Amino acid sequence: MSGSLFQSFKIEELLKQVIQQLFAEVKQPVPQVVETMASHSLKELIKEFLQQSRYVLVLDDVWSLDAWIAMEIALPDNSHGSRVLLTTRNVNIASACCLKTRGRKYTMNALSPEESWTLFCRKVFQGTDCPQPLYPLSKCILEKCEGLPLAIVAMGGFLATKDRRIEEWDMVWQSLGDELESNDQFEFMTRILLLSYFDLPYHLKICLLYLSVFPEDYEIEKMRLIRLWIAEGFVQVREGKTLEEVAENYLNNLVNRSLVQVARTTIDGRLKTCRVHDLLREMIVIKSREQSIGTINSGQDAKWRCLAIHDSLENVHKSESYSRLRSLLIFGVVNPLFKSSISMFLSSQLLKVLDLRGAPLEKIPSLVFTLIHLRYLSMRGTNVSFVPKSIRKLRNLETLDLKYTCVTELPAEILRLRKLRHLLLYCYEFIDNYYAFQSARGFKAPCNIGDLISLQKLCYIEAGEINGRNGSCNTVTEKLPHWIPSLHSLVTLWLCYSQLGDDPLESLEALPNLELLGFLQAYEGESLTFKAGGFQRLKVLWLRRLNGLRSLTVEDGAMPHLEEIYFHNCKLVDELPLGIQHLTNLQFLRLDDMPDKLTMPLQVQVLSSS
Repeated sequence: MSGSLFQSFKIEELLKQVIQQLFAEVKQPVPQVVETMASHSLKELIKEFLQQSRYVLVLDDVWSLDAWIAMEIALPDNSHGSRVLLTTRNVNIASACCLKTRGRKYTMNALSPEESWTLFCRKVFQGTDCPQPLYPLSKCILEKCEGLPLAIVAMGGFLATKDRRIEEWDMVWQSLGDELESNDQFEFMTRILLLSYFDLPYHLKICLLYLSVFPEDYEIEKMRLIRLWIAEGFVQVREGKTLEEVAENYLNNLVNRSLVQVARTTIDGRLKTCRVHDLLREMIVIKSREQSIGTINSGQDAKWRCLAIHDSLENVHKSESYSRLRSLLIFGVVNPLFKSSISMFLSSQLLKVLDLRGAPLEKIPSLVFTLIHLRYLSMRGTNVSFVPKSIRKLRNLETLDLKYTCVTELPAEILRLRKLRHLLLYCYEFIDNYYAFQSARGFKAPCNIGDLISLQKLCYIEAGEINGRNGSCNTVTEKLPHWIPSLHSLVTLWLCYSQLGDDPLESLEALPNLELLGFLQAYEGESLTFKAGGFQRLKVLWLRRLNGLRSLTVEDGAMPHLEEIYFHNCKLVDELPLGIQHLTNLQFLRLDDMPDKLTMPLQVQVLSSS
């Protein structure tokens, strides 16, 4: 696992970040009690977690010796051959760390000319050879990068968007000019990053600048960012595409240009979280201020459209007017005084985005329900336990995020929110101890929840009573809710811990926008049949722990765009789906913990063809 010990850190936040990554490695949710633990308890939890393990820990970009000392105490010396790799820009920190642990210090040198050329070609030409006419200019541009990987990648991402014409590349070379004669490497890289920034179309420029609101080294969830961009109005309508699809394309474009880094991916290799390089973040923070897009911990000028508060309210000007504020996001603010201060930020009737994730709040402030232009409301990770009927006033709301709160039921007035696209409400329940069974608990929904026809994501609904079985919590229902087929905007659907006896596909196959369908211990029948003409947009299919399932049939014309199938622990399925040859767009088939009768012939076939 890896972590980042950034320049301004709080020991508790650092330890929580490490714990989050540890639990992610074993594919378990982080216990909710972690949020309220003191630093001593957090260290003990990490030490207990790692005590019997052989681990490799990567601590990236350590800025202070105190940060390393705080982390070192939490690491067990269990004689299992574990290793810690630490990176820093400060040679004194490196020396001090090695002295105490008898470690070794390595000085990172610039890339060799050969390594630089390989990286450059991989980025610009996707691994193919450089066209001969561009070879001289490529070498000249690369020479200016002086073997610095960030500079090579940034320049490569920029050139990859250009036509492969000498005239075009010569213009790039000329634009670098004498300004790059400076010996300051950081100034040089900033100049390259600015070149990439100015080359962006306007809609990507503003999306990139928006990333300045997130803290340094912050791991940004893809879907959170996409929903925020949409709420801010940055995403353009494109025929045949949902706004979420267009926004994801924006993000992929920024990744391809090396302006955004991939932090984590899903099991199928898709981007899950991302981050911004420290140097780039410094640049976009400045640009964001210049264009009055956003500011951090400051209210000195009422022109800001977006205010991000990091860690505390100390530097926020309480006497200023926030009447023109469009967006408020908070990160790591745990001071109880925040409750008495929040009203000054809610004075703006122009607010579209209110992200109060993790705030010390027990209820949704009443002023929130006067914000008629609000599109995005997140109370995730707060102690809010109740959603009042006045939620009906937020007619423009598109995202309501109540994950990891104490809310268990939504009022019928939620059905007035006809523009709601994302309704997120669940938390994990823990039994026995940190490492025992964890189960997602959903919410009781109004019976006509299907009337919200704009919904793209809805999680999780308690569809039946809760029964305890072997320490697990199962949501039991024998048939699908009658309103599910009416959710025409639904993109993702997971059915979990049910007792569906009849084939549920008949109720789902006509959903026009469904792209991901997952079953987790939710169906007790022996067969599933995907009929011709059904699931026209489905791309991903998950089948997990379907204990009674024996066979899968795919008719010609079913799931024409399916790209990925995942089987996991379906013990009675001993052959591939009948009709799998009809899935002409299938790219990925994964079999985990499946019968040998199914997997062995496939392994032999792979070995014989290699």
